[in-house]
Parts: sequence; C-alpha cells; structure tokens
Amino acid sequence: MNKNEKLNNVLEKGETIRWVGAPRPYGLFDESRRGSTIMTICWALAWAVVSIWGYHAMTASSGAEIKTGVVIFLAGVSLMIVLMPVMDKRKVQKLLYAITDKKVNIISEENDNPISIPLADIDDIRVDKGDKGNCHVRVGSAVFKASVKKLPGLAFRGEFVSRDDGKKTYKGLVFFNVSAEDGKTIGKLLKPAS
Repeated sequence: MNKNEKLNNVLEKGETIRWVGAPRPYGLFDESRRGSTIMTICWALAWAVVSIWGYHAMTASSGAEIKTGVVIFLAGVSLMIVLMPVMDKRKVQKLLYAITDKKVNIISEENDNPISIPLADIDDIRVDKGDKGNCHVRVGSAVFKASVKKLPGLAFRGEFVSRDDGKKTYKGLVFFNVSAEDGKTIGKLLKPAS
C-alpha cells in the first residue's frame, strides 16, 4: 500500500484534507546536519579503534588467539553507527505529511500506523530555519527541546507516551525539511489550534 492509500485509510468519514506535503531532499553534510554527521562518524571510528585495540590487548596479555569473528563484529557495530544517519534519511524521504480539519498526520511507507495528533491536542508549534530555504515545523511543545540532530528521527517516530493497551498517544511530531512556503502554510493552519 502506498502513502496516498494509507492517507485515505486514516481519514475519518467527512474529514477534509487541508494540506499535504513531503520532506524535501537534504544532504547529510548540509550546514545544519554536517556537525552531527561528522560527530557520528568520529564516535564510530573512535569506538572501533578503542574496542578493537582493547580486544587485541586483552588477547595478547592472556595469550589467547585473536578471533576474526570478534574483530568483524566490533567493526560491524561501528559501521552500523556510521550508517544510522543514512538509514534515518531514507526513512524520512519516504514520509508523507498531511493536515486535515481534525488532525495532523505523518504517514510512512514502512510503518502501517501513522503518527496522528488531533488538532485540539496541539499546545503549540514552532518553525525552525533549515538549510537551503527549508524549515522544520515542530508540532507540540513536547518536541521543542530536541536538538536539530534528533529532528529526522522525530519525523518518523514522533514523541509519544505508551498507553496501557499497548497503543501510543503522540504528544509531538516534526514536519522535517519542508519548504519555507509550506512552513508558513502549516503555521497558518495550526496556529489557531494552539
């Protein structure tokens, strides 16, 4: 099922779509992302060097044989850390954002359950400047404290509270990397609800 079919499935009877958008393409080394991408790579490399050196030192001091599988595992963990921003970017690029007359939604190709917040539950919004004339719209004060590097993850996960029945109640979400014009439209549509 594609994103548009999923959007139609989340609409309640009589619900009207007021705006639909999607994240604009972005680079991992764009101005606002560069620092966190470089920091992730540095931490991964440092972890790889320290863990592999530590494993080598431990085996050398005990006279044990170095197991190639352990070294590959330690290097693999580092590679996974380096790939996290790439995986987040792929997830973000598969999102569809929608505002209806009743709620805000983020729909993903990968997740069957959309992130939805009723308009009446939105306590505030904030528009942050992004790169290349784009912006990030934080919906709900629960996501106001998140650093810029966490915004892509909040776009496809949202900020939520788990309920006793196993479902989630969303307290905040991020329309990550939308055009400045879309940011203004979103602001106009959601400001009266705040």
